[in-house]
Amino acid sequence: LPHLQRDMEFVCALQHASLDDEVGLTGEDLERLRNPPQTPCRIDNPCDELAISMFLALQHSSEAAYSNIRIAVKKRYPDSEVPSLHCVKKMIADLTGIKSIIDHRCINSCAAFVGPWADLDACPTCGEPRYDQKRLERSHGRTKVPRAVFQTIPIGPQLQAL
Repeated sequence: LPHLQRDMEFVCALQHASLDDEVGLTGEDLERLRNPPQTPCRIDNPCDELAISMFLALQHSSEAAYSNIRIAVKKRYPDSEVPSLHCVKKMIADLTGIKSIIDHRCINSCAAFVGPWADLDACPTCGEPRYDQKRLERSHGRTKVPRAVFQTIPIGPQLQAL
């Protein structure tokens, strides 16, 4: 019976879900979904274009590979302003509107702390704590760092980027 109740809570949450419930896309990201850009994006800076090309070419490589190539480019062309990997990822997200939503999950992958479980401090299945207990104790309960997270990439922005 408890599992049936839990399942019904999720069904109800899904039935009442909307873009305005402050879950998932919010702010500028939600506004962009509702009112997508009407003109193609442009990249005017050659260093930004190089960085995006490097990022796409290295999509299955390590972060160190991007950084090493960036260092080599800067060594050969000292005046170039090739952005860091973090900046390139942000630039691509801003250009495409595709950004991931990060949510907490159980360290054992039993459950995600979303919907009816968004406010829980322990996994409802295995009882493992949601937050890093050492950090929580050191900060006297002020710093809540999840032990594990997962990313969701909403389909709406992906379809708009096509």
